[in-house]
Amino acid sequence: MRIGISYWGFCEPLGTLGEAKTPDGHRYGRPVFMDAAHTAGHRVYSLQSRREAVPYNNVEYDEGFPDIDVLFVEWRWPTYKNSGDKKVEPDLDRQNALLNHYHGKIPVVIWDCDYKVTPEDEEKWPLAIIADPAFDPRNLTRKRERLMFWSDWKSIFNPAETSFEYGYVGNNYERPEAFKRFYSSPASELRNIGIQTSIYGNWLEKSPERESPSILIATCPNVAFGTRLNFFESMKRLNSFICTTHITKPEYARRGFVSPRYLENVAVGTPSLVPSEFLMSNLLGQDWIVTTSKHVVELVSHISNLSYQDRVSLVEEQRKNLQNKNVFSVNNVISFLESLV
Repeated sequence: MRIGISYWGFCEPLGTLGEAKTPDGHRYGRPVFMDAAHTAGHRVYSLQSRREAVPYNNVEYDEGFPDIDVLFVEWRWPTYKNSGDKKVEPDLDRQNALLNHYHGKIPVVIWDCDYKVTPEDEEKWPLAIIADPAFDPRNLTRKRERLMFWSDWKSIFNPAETSFEYGYVGNNYERPEAFKRFYSSPASELRNIGIQTSIYGNWLEKSPERESPSILIATCPNVAFGTRLNFFESMKRLNSFICTTHITKPEYARRGFVSPRYLENVAVGTPSLVPSEFLMSNLLGQDWIVTTSKHVVELVSHISNLSYQDRVSLVEEQRKNLQNKNVFSVNNVISFLESLV
């Protein structure tokens, strides 16, 4: 099978992920997919402009319109960078050209992994299969497929021996209430018991898409904000935390939209908590559902006092709970694409 894939991010071995200032939530799973497709005997063509400094081994790069059997699109949407008179990135134009070229000729899968596909987008390419990574996929003009983020279940790091930080690695997008409840509000009480709340991402960068960083700093005096990190460094920081809480947009929570961070957490050996409003709040186990700011303090304090072996066991418990859902394997995605062809 010849798979054409459109993504605007990076596909690189873990230790060489050097670019930090780009939103690309799928860096963890993308090389996993390429390797699995290659192992299954398929050829993968990357169809956007190559951003990797070094071509990935199991990918062929093509900025034309090669002969492929299926097109898999990681959906891109209009932003101030890729649309309008001052656009500086080509991803949206290229994506639309690919969809216009292949639509109706071969199976096309649009993966809405940020919930940015509109009804107008769906109607523009009516034969495309729309999929998203939620237990209850979003339906706009037609029924969607469930296509979760995936893992090969390999460990990147062992759990940290000791830690004094509760933290979050991720960008500041559309989740202010969850951030307040699960991070900024409990930060003072956590600091009083010797635990620092630390946040890494674009929180200190000015953007027309969010409030000024000065407001954030003034309203969250007990939170330490760090800059964006490249993917490898972000995974090291995640590994150094006592635990993290998977804050999410309200619609993500209602639909059980599972971000890559759930899978990254078990890969880097860090326990995590799931907000109670999440559709599958027991995804990691009944004991790791968090409801209030006070509950955050209680669970973070409990995990911080575990022995190293108990932390190892906790991460393994959460890994097994994810695996038992049978929806987060890269082989599921390969099989889905094979079934279309």
